[in-house]
Amino acid sequence: MWRTMAAVLRAGAAVGVGIWLAVAAMNARPAGAQEFGFAAVAVSPSTLEAGSAKGTTTQASVGLLALQYCQESGGGNDCKVYSVMNGCVAVATQSNPVPNHYGCGTGPTREGAAAEALAGCAKAGGIDCFVQQSPCSSDDVRWASPLPLPPGGKPGSVDPNLVGLWKLNVNSGIWVWQISVNGTYTFHSEAPDNTLPHNGTFTASNGHYTLHSIVSPWDDLGTYTYQASAGAVVMTGKLGTGTWYRIAADPGYVEPASEPASRR
Repeated sequence: MWRTMAAVLRAGAAVGVGIWLAVAAMNARPAGAQEFGFAAVAVSPSTLEAGSAKGTTTQASVGLLALQYCQESGGGNDCKVYSVMNGCVAVATQSNPVPNHYGCGTGPTREGAAAEALAGCAKAGGIDCFVQQSPCSSDDVRWASPLPLPPGGKPGSVDPNLVGLWKLNVNSGIWVWQISVNGTYTFHSEAPDNTLPHNGTFTASNGHYTLHSIVSPWDDLGTYTYQASAGAVVMTGKLGTGTWYRIAADPGYVEPASEPASRR
């Protein structure tokens, strides 16, 4: 069931879709104190396709890698690179691609870089802008960088028992899901399955939930059972049932996985 879900995510357009919840995106981890770390994004003004990279070699080489990923994703020859040392960089684009409707931002945290990118996208005329890429220099190079929690959501729309950071054991690694009290979520994979991160809005109460991804064509709804003694929640949705285990109430820690997945 979950293998099938991961396969769907790998094949899905834009930010991969799949497991009822792998249709989720995630974790807003701040950049750490890496002494010489670099992060870069590249975006095509004409197509709004983007790529990202991070590493500890040189700022130029990390930028070239982001440029390559942008070109491979359909950005063509007009991809522009934005990079940072010891920080985070983000690119936000209009959800319905229109040339030049994008913004980029940098900052010491993923959230700060994303906020600047979203503001730049709106200033450029973008409507319904969302963050496509948000790497930080401190991100583990083995995994696709998490996305920040998205703006919006409805405070009070989430069962307090579900707020926090969760993991699902899958494919010799873990999937990580952050649920915010403001009714948003973010998901990323730390397993060797090339599942890409994404995020959106989430509601849960009285054993029922709804989920909407803002970066992929996926909506889901179903039931959940919170198991306080086990520190777990059993979720049942479109693609079956999975048990998520709590990592932390405060989403500041992500348990590392053991095997590499994707460079992007």
